[in-house]
Amino acid sequence: MNRSERFNEVRAIADDICAGTVTSNQLQKLESLLSNDEQAQRFYLDYIEFHIHLKSNAIPELEIVRRKTFVDELIVRPTHASSLPLQSQPYEATSEKRTASTKRKFYLAGGLTVLCMLVVYLIIQFKPLPDEPFIGKLVSGELLIDENGNVQNTLVYPGMYKTERPVELELRSGDSLMLSAHSHFKLFNSTEIELKSGEVNVISHSNKTITISANASDIQMHSGKLTVSVDSDTTSVSGNIKARIFPKTWRPKHFWNFDDVGDRVADFAGRAVGVSGSGAQRIDGLVGKGAFYFDNTKHARINVGSGGGSAPATGSFSVIDGVTIEALIKPLYSGEGPNTTRYGEIDEIFRKDQSDKDHRMLLSFQNDRSKSIVVPAGNYAESLSFGLYILGQGYHELKLPLDGRDGRPTLQQLKDGNLHHVAATYDVESGIKAIYIDGKVGALYRYPPGSKVLSGGAGLANIGNSPNAQGHAAEAYAGAIDEVAFYDFALTPFMVALHYKNVLMGLNYYGSPPSAKALPYKSHIELTPNKTLLLDNITGLPKDDF
Repeated sequence: MNRSERFNEVRAIADDICAGTVTSNQLQKLESLLSNDEQAQRFYLDYIEFHIHLKSNAIPELEIVRRKTFVDELIVRPTHASSLPLQSQPYEATSEKRTASTKRKFYLAGGLTVLCMLVVYLIIQFKPLPDEPFIGKLVSGELLIDENGNVQNTLVYPGMYKTERPVELELRSGDSLMLSAHSHFKLFNSTEIELKSGEVNVISHSNKTITISANASDIQMHSGKLTVSVDSDTTSVSGNIKARIFPKTWRPKHFWNFDDVGDRVADFAGRAVGVSGSGAQRIDGLVGKGAFYFDNTKHARINVGSGGGSAPATGSFSVIDGVTIEALIKPLYSGEGPNTTRYGEIDEIFRKDQSDKDHRMLLSFQNDRSKSIVVPAGNYAESLSFGLYILGQGYHELKLPLDGRDGRPTLQQLKDGNLHHVAATYDVESGIKAIYIDGKVGALYRYPPGSKVLSGGAGLANIGNSPNAQGHAAEAYAGAIDEVAFYDFALTPFMVALHYKNVLMGLNYYGSPPSAKALPYKSHIELTPNKTLLLDNITGLPKDDF
């Protein structure tokens, strides 16, 4: 029995979810089918991902349709007439003179077409077109043509190439490319190169913008020397000049910077518009114009909805490659410990729930004891807690103890009246789960690489409270929150530190002045001279520098 047959009921409900026809009874049935069944959860997640990828395939904007048409004429004429009267000709008929003229033009056009094709064939056979834009010339070494390339004597034209030994090219601009042995690359023109593997050294004197594409990044440079190296794991970039790195993936799924005004809270990266409760009031921003103060009551919340989810692994809070929750805070957390139960005071910074309360996701202040869901296990007292549901593991919380040890702050240090930056990340590829405070990692745990997150669904997400605690203040936040961002990938340690550095300069996370405008779709990171950046091959974001 294959997986589709084994989980036939799960598959049927998933089909209705994708079709938008699912009922509330079906969703309840789905939750019971997925509950405590890792194999069913994995099948469901894989099946939903498959449908998402199918929907993402672009549909061509044009199609070619061949039609064969026939004209059916109705002619009325005298019974013994031998020819058609002039006035009885159908409206499409033409005179013999026009027909003859059309035939002559047709033959002339056909003859010219054949002649042009013959000329083009002869030119291609013997030499390249005089005006064809060659990119440069070989100074040393030999290029192997991989796809659509062309090398005439020493002139090199656009195309895909490989090297077995080092190669030097002099571009038409006067700039130079030096490629290592076993490089694989594509030349578009004299200013655009795509490096698939190997290494390229670019030496530029022309002051033209040169773009080197490598995996998930575009690197732009001007005059100077830049080295780009690509292997199966990472891309490295170094040089003696400033350069700009444009990563493919950098934008959050949702971004609430609170710089807007009104009774709604705008999402400047997605569509999760928030509604603030009476216990959440607009105040001056920690950066930018606005932030929110939460008064630690049951109404201290911003409800940002479900992200359009209807079941686990659906909606904009569903993630595949990883997750990051990021915020600026000025906490007033009491840190009160448990008295009659295992749980003390809880202040939620961000929490996304599912109706079963198992597939939840949260970042919060906590003070509790002997919780079985804490991994790695321990009694951490005052802490930051990051909770996720991971397939094959279940729901776990990672703790960052606020104990002042090993570079970690105490709770009192976080309550010093200054802004503090917090970020919680999980990367599926590496299995690393981490919590950062003020740009530095304070807690880390590694799961088996490739362990996926089950998130999303119909449950609500709240900033400053728990969506499952509508009638009491047990998990309400006390203090200020600003610049909340939710990503469907893990920010790298380099990017977390860079975001903190940017906000200390009064900028938003991405190095721009804060504003009540949608985030752009393109952003860059500066490479400083004499530095080397290692780039992630999936997102294009810098992982580390040295």
